This record gives sequence, structure tokens and C-alpha cells, in this order.
Amino acid sequence: MVSHFGEVVFPSSRAFWDDEDEYESAENLEQHTELCVRWLREKPERMQKLIIMEGNPLISFVEQCFCREAEKVCVIKNDNQKEVSAIYHIEKQIYLCVILPLFAMKDAAGFISQISEVLLSTENIMSVVCHHVSQFQGTNIPEVPSFLRVLTTRNANNAECKIQSLDQPNIVFGVGAGVLSYAEFMGISAKLYVLYIDSFVLDSKCAEPMLKILPTEMQRKLQNPKCTNTFFSKGNLYM
Repeated sequence: MVSHFGEVVFPSSRAFWDDEDEYESAENLEQHTELCVRWLREKPERMQKLIIMEGNPLISFVEQCFCREAEKVCVIKNDNQKEVSAIYHIEKQIYLCVILPLFAMKDAAGFISQISEVLLSTENIMSVVCHHVSQFQGTNIPEVPSFLRVLTTRNANNAECKIQSLDQPNIVFGVGAGVLSYAEFMGISAKLYVLYIDSFVLDSKCAEPMLKILPTEMQRKLQNPKCTNTFFSKGNLYM
């Protein structure tokens, strides 16, 4: 069962706050970036599955393996008219939302509010975030190039994939965490997968656990030689 995530607050310790921040007005504290959501075609009334990809190591993988041949149906921009996220139509009623590196984590709550109608019309939501293994808190760290942990809503079934749950004191923040919390409150089936890798580059070996949880329709696209050759051109030596 998912834990309820609160809004991310930076920095983590008051020791890093300047003195004037303690007296900052509530009006200033509530300022958020206005995100502009623009649909390039008619917004779908229903989605069977929405997949949200987040974390810099995932961006190249997604763009090279899926986005090239998919139709971009929605663009999300910030105040500076910079694209910070995009939604792609993969196949049938499967859609992919990519959180780009320019996205500011402080805008996660506003982002979820902007796409709330999409979330409510989605049958299943799956988020994937990528972190370096150094961020994993636990006594038994698997000695493998990468591994998955999962958080789910009450009504989501995790038995089919048999992935170990993410235990405390590990923390997940950002869009994926916010979407999972929103889905729990709204009764939507959702899963949040955390991919921990021992490298700062997502190569073919590190990507293996994640590939297994993707829908069959997306796995078939990886058979395209152009995608495979482009993405798997980098490799690491594991000691």
C-alpha cells in the first residue's frame, strides 16, 4: 500500500535557510510556475494506460526507443515557454508522459493539478523513476547492475510482477510520487517503480528490469534495430 506523499520542501534542514526566509510572507511562499498544457490534437476521453517516465538517465532511453515513432499529442511548457514535459500516443489507448530535464520539481503539484482530468480518465497509471543506487537506503543492497522497487495504490495488483516493495526510510519525490498519492486518494489503480542503477548512464544491462514491466506493445517496439542500435551504443564494465 502506498504511503501518502506530502509536498516536497527544499532544503531538508532549517540550517540551510537564510534568516530572512523565516519571515517571508505567505504570498511569496505560494508562488508557483504557471505551466501551459497544450493538446496538439483532441484530448482523449479515456486512456487504458498512462506511463510516466522521470529521471535524467531515462530520458535518452525513452526518446530514442519510443518517442521517435510515436505521435506527440500534448506539450507542457513553463513560464519561459520551454518544453518541460510531453505526452505521446504509443499505441491503441496507451500513452507515454515524459518529464524532461528542464522540469522543476517544485512544480510537481501544479503539474498534477493541470493533468488531473487525464489521470481521472485513465484506467491504469504506471510511473517509472530512476535513481543512482547510492540513494537507496537499506542493509541488503542487491549486487547487480540495477534493480526495481515498487509502491502501489491499494487497488493495484503487484502479485503479477513480484517486485519487492520500497521500504522506509527511502523517499521518492517528484511527479511520479505525487501522481501515486493522487491516485490513492482518488481510487485510481497506480504503480510507482523506482529503478536503481549503479551507473549514471542507462545502458542495456541496467535497463533489463525496467523492460520487463513495460506493456507488450512497447516491448515490441524495442525489436526495431534502429532503436536498439542507437540506445545500446554505450556500455559499462561491472566489477
